[in-house]
Amino acid sequence: MNCKIPFTKDIDFEKKVSEITSISLEHETKVEEDTLKGNFIVSGDFKSHEVSVNKEPFSYILPFEIDLAEDIDRDTIEFMIEDFTYEIVDNTILRINIDFNVIASLKEKEEEPNEEEVLFQDASNAFLEEEEVLDEDERKEPLIEEEKEVLEEQKEEETKEVKEEERESEDTIINSIKSDGKEYATYHIHMVSDGESIETICTMYNSNLNILQDYNDLANITPGDKLIIPENNE
Repeated sequence: MNCKIPFTKDIDFEKKVSEITSISLEHETKVEEDTLKGNFIVSGDFKSHEVSVNKEPFSYILPFEIDLAEDIDRDTIEFMIEDFTYEIVDNTILRINIDFNVIASLKEKEEEPNEEEVLFQDASNAFLEEEEVLDEDERKEPLIEEEKEVLEEQKEEETKEVKEEERESEDTIINSIKSDGKEYATYHIHMVSDGESIETICTMYNSNLNILQDYNDLANITPGDKLIIPENNE
């Protein structure tokens, strides 16, 4: 299953914000029992005045928490950021908008004895109780074979119904968004600003052109474009 989740947060700046000159997004996640916890880390530089040449850095941690349904297989959970945008509100607030996906598989359901199997067992027991008064040529083999065929057909129908229920439950993974987290950063999302080049961005993240080309189309990069930059752990 694949669930798309929107996340919006207003960040209050202590100073006036005239322009965001650079911005990047990181994330960290961990699973704790029935909860997926994590943080979005937003950082970059800004100008207080349009004519100013001075840039000031900023960095904010935005916690989130997602409740997981009981039938989710915790070992299959994947977290992916799909989109990241921002806007300046009243020159003092940076509004962050993030769309991310939580991908996971459902747990395999354990088979339980169904009503037909119980009835079949009861019928077998009843037949055994009457066996003393039956002639050897009138034993139950033909009847049991016929009942087995009926049960096999019923099991096939139940299997089809279970698969239909699994497909219909694809949107049951999460219930709410809350707080806390532990570091597990994977990549940066960098929004290109005026005056930046691929070389300066590579230097900023200790990366190189070959790595960026593996994740992005660098043919026509313009201000406002977003680049995916994997974390350099070397």
